Amino acid sequence: MDDLIQQLTAKLGIDESVASNATGKAMAMLKEHAGDDLFEKISSAIPGAGEAAAQGAADTGDGEADGGVLGALAGMASSALGGSAGQGLELGAALNSAGLDSNQIGDFLATIIAYLKDKLGDDVVEQIVSKFPMLKSLIG
Repeated sequence: MDDLIQQLTAKLGIDESVASNATGKAMAMLKEHAGDDLFEKISSAIPGAGEAAAQGAADTGDGEADGGVLGALAGMASSALGGSAGQGLELGAALNSAGLDSNQIGDFLATIIAYLKDKLGDDVVEQIVSKFPMLKSLIG
């Protein structure tokens, strides 16, 4: 995970703690929504992914810690909209609460996807995207 954090800090010009926190939240969402088999592939190929997911999940306990009003609204919208629209709002709110601004989220996710593709291959990334269709536009 350290090489991913370094890529994110260099590409986005963000602090290492922001990159680490946002990556943990992204990994937690992957673990929650991708399923055990798919996340096992991720954590096997990327040392530290499981720990990052656990830390990211621990950081999202309540509305105040997870973006305050924005997190609460995203949670309600996620429940109301369901599917990828809800997941997109939930992911955006989680990354925002980690310290990313809305202009950085697309580049952050594109960097994560490129990293996953490098470590896991196209087939596994396609399986991930099938669980998160809103990521389709970020695959190059």
